[in-house]
Amino acid sequence: MAKYDRNVLLEDLRKNVMAVYFTKVNGEKREMRCTLMPGLLPPEYVAEQKQEEDFHDKNQDVLAVWDVIKGGWRSFRIDSIEYVETLDPYQYS
Repeated sequence: MAKYDRNVLLEDLRKNVMAVYFTKVNGEKREMRCTLMPGLLPPEYVAEQKQEEDFHDKNQDVLAVWDVIKGGWRSFRIDSIEYVETLDPYQYS
């Protein structure tokens, strides 16, 4: 069982930038600063927000997020999360 509730994480990611600390499939530890805030997503994606909701409805074990440092889509397994913290979204606007 995952330590974090996916629906709570999705809600938090849609309102904030989060630092997510997790273990990759290969065992490597990773920190990702990510979001699903419409104001920080590429404009072409915001116009099709339903895609994000559909993806997360179909993929219950994985979250796809916008990496605000690398400027691209990344994903991670919910059960691989060590911990998360909320960051200041204005730092990334």
